[in-house]
Amino acid sequence: VCLDGGTAMLSATPDGSGYAPAGYETLYVLTSGSGLVIQDVSTAASFTVSDTGSYTIHTLVYDPNTLDLGVVTPGVTTGFDVNGLLLQGGGEICAALDVAGAPVDVVLCSTTCEADAGTITTDAFETCLTGGTATVSATPDGNSTVPAGYQTLYVLTEGAGLVIMQVDMSPSFEVTNEGSYTVHTLIYDPNTLDLSTVTPGVTTGFDVNGLLIQGGGSICASLDVSGAPTLVVDCPPTCPANAGTLTALADTVCLDGGIAEITVLPNGDQVVPAGFVPFYVLTSGPGLVIEAAGSSPLFQLTTPGDYTVHSLVYDPTTLDLSIVEPGVTTGFDVNALLIQGGGSICASLDVPGVPVVVEDCSPTCEADAGGLTADSEDVCLQGGGPVTISATPDGNSVVPPGYSEVYVLTSGTDLVIGSTNASPSFDVSGPGVHTIHTLVYDPNTLDLSIVVPGVTTGFEVNALLIQGGGSICASLDVLGAKVVVADPDAGTITADDATVCLDNATVTISATPDGNSVEPMFYQTVYVLTSGPDLVIQDAGAAPSFSVSDTGSYIIHTLVYDPNTLDLGIVEPGVTTGFDVNGLLVQGGGSICASLDVAGAPVSVIDCPNVDGQGTALAGAASVDAELSFWPNPASNELQVVLNNVPPGRVEVLVFDQMGRQAMTPMVFSVDGGLFRTTLDVEQLPTGMHHLVVSHGKGRISERFMTTD
Repeated sequence: VCLDGGTAMLSATPDGSGYAPAGYETLYVLTSGSGLVIQDVSTAASFTVSDTGSYTIHTLVYDPNTLDLGVVTPGVTTGFDVNGLLLQGGGEICAALDVAGAPVDVVLCSTTCEADAGTITTDAFETCLTGGTATVSATPDGNSTVPAGYQTLYVLTEGAGLVIMQVDMSPSFEVTNEGSYTVHTLIYDPNTLDLSTVTPGVTTGFDVNGLLIQGGGSICASLDVSGAPTLVVDCPPTCPANAGTLTALADTVCLDGGIAEITVLPNGDQVVPAGFVPFYVLTSGPGLVIEAAGSSPLFQLTTPGDYTVHSLVYDPTTLDLSIVEPGVTTGFDVNALLIQGGGSICASLDVPGVPVVVEDCSPTCEADAGGLTADSEDVCLQGGGPVTISATPDGNSVVPPGYSEVYVLTSGTDLVIGSTNASPSFDVSGPGVHTIHTLVYDPNTLDLSIVVPGVTTGFEVNALLIQGGGSICASLDVLGAKVVVADPDAGTITADDATVCLDNATVTISATPDGNSVEPMFYQTVYVLTSGPDLVIQDAGAAPSFSVSDTGSYIIHTLVYDPNTLDLGIVEPGVTTGFDVNGLLVQGGGSICASLDVAGAPVSVIDCPNVDGQGTALAGAASVDAELSFWPNPASNELQVVLNNVPPGRVEVLVFDQMGRQAMTPMVFSVDGGLFRTTLDVEQLPTGMHHLVVSHGKGRISERFMTTD
C-alpha cells in the first residue's frame, strides 16, 4: 500500500472461518515488523498508519473476563507476548490469535499512476472441454484508463496462485486442461514494464503485481488482480435424443406395376429434443447401404430385395446429411459419427430398424385408397360420453368403375374393425387408439359380410387383397388416420401424515394414491409438489414423496399426462403454479387431454417445540448457509432482494441476461453479517428472463427472475 498524503489505510477481510463462543469478543490487532510489535487494536479490520514498513493485521477472539488487554502497551508489547499467554502458545488462557494474520507492506510511492485496468466480467462461470479444448473468455466492463503511450493486454492465469499461462491482445484464450482460470486486464507502458521477463507456467500474476506501484513496486502500470474467474470442466457427452423403434405394416411387400411401397409405423417411443427432427432412412442388404431418406416412414422401391427402415432423430445444425452418398454410405458409417457409436455428434439412429422384403408379385390392381388426415389426432373423453372423431381424405384415391368407397374404423394396434361408414366420421365411447381407413373395393369380389365387428381386423382384410399378399383387387389404406381417444383420470391421493414436524434441516412428506386413477396408453403418471394457496410448483417426481426444508402448507398432486402433448419443460419450479398447468388442460378450460388432481393431498410442515426438557441448540449465523429471497417475480420496476445469514464482509450483486451478458452495473456492499437487503431498479431492463447473481464471503447464489412492462 502506498502512503497517500502522509497516511495509508490498511484493511483485511475475515475469511468467515473464525468462531466466537458465547461471551467471547472479536478484536483486530495491528502489529509491525517481524517482531510483531503491537501498534493498535480495533473492532474493525481497518487501520490508518503514517509510516512505511511491514505490518500485519491479526484476529483475536477472547473472553474479556480472562484476558485483560490492559497489559498491552502499544509500541512495546508484541503479538508473541500475547500469544504466550494463550493455551495455543503454551499459556493458560482460552483465546485464539491468528499469529500469521494478513501481512501488508506500506511503501513510499514517489510517483502517481493514472493507469487503471478497470474490471472485467467472465462470459461463462463454467465452460466444458469440447474435443479436448475450451474457450475461456471475458468482457471488459469499459471502465479502464489507458494513458498516452500505454497498451492494453489480457493475461490468462491458472489456479489460486495465478500462474500466468497466456497473454493476448483480446480477452479470449484456448485451453486444453481442466481447472480454474482467471482473465486479467493489464494496462502498461512497454518502455517501463518488460514482459519478456514473464515465463508462462512459472511467473505469477502476483509476481507482476509486485513490480507495480499498486503492488508496492515502482512501475506505473495497472493489473486487475481479481480479474474474471471461470472454471473449465471435462463434461462427458450426453444425448437426450432417442430414435425409438418401428413396426412394418407388412414384412413382405409386392412390386405392383413395377413399384412397391414400404410403410412403417413409429411405436411412439421416440424422444425428439427441441431443435431436433425425426427422419427415416432406408437401407439395403446386411451392409445397411443407404438407398433413401426422408421425413416420412414411407418409401417407394422398384427393385426386389431385402431392405431395412431405420428411425433417425438428429439436429440438422450438427449432423450434415449431405455427406450421405446413396448407394455408398452405410448406416454403420452414420452411426460411427454419433455419440452412441463412438463419435461426437448427439443424435440417435435405430440401427436394427425394421426389415422388409420386396418381392415381384404378378397381379396388379388399379384401385387406390389414397390417404387420410385426422382432423384431430388427440381427443379427450368428457364425462364418459361419446365423442366424434373424423378425418379428411387427401383426394388421391382411385375408384375404378364398379368399385365403391367406404370408410372403416378400427381400434388398437391390431386394427380390430369396429364399424364402417359412408363418410370418415365416427362416434366412439371408449378410450384407445382408433384409426380411420379408406377402403376401395368391388362388392362382387370382396364380400364385407365376412367382417365381424370387434373380431375381424384390418390386417385380416388386407391379407385378402393383392397389396397384402392375397388375390382380391381392392385397396385398404392400412396406415389410415390415427386418433388417440383418452380418458385420463388422476384419481385421488391421501397424505400419509397431514401434519409433519420440521425437526431437522429437511423432512420427507409423502402420500398414497387411492388406487382410482386411470392411465391410458402412452400416458404417464407424475406426482407434483406445490406450496401455498397459489399452488406454486416446487418439485415433481415419479413417487409421491418429497423432501422439504421449510415450514408451510404443501399439497401433493397426481398428474396423468401424455408427454407428446404436455411438455413439462415449461414448468419453472418456484414460479409456475398448479393453476397454470390446470389451465392448459381440457378439465381447466384448455385443449390438452390430461388430468390433474388439483385438490391433492394437503400436508402442513411446522416447527415442533422441544418436548424432552433438554433445550434445543441454535446454530450460529456463521454455520448457517446464506438464503436468498427476492420479490415480486415477475417485476416491472423494482426487485426487492434479501439475503439471510450472510457472513460479514463483501456482498456483490450482479444481473445478467440470457446470453450471459451483464445487464446492470454491479453493486458492491460491505456488510457486518446477518441480514442484508437492497432494492434493484429493473425498470430499464428489457422484458424477459434474467439471472440474479449474489456473491458473498462463503460463495455465490444464482437465481432467475422475469421482468415485464
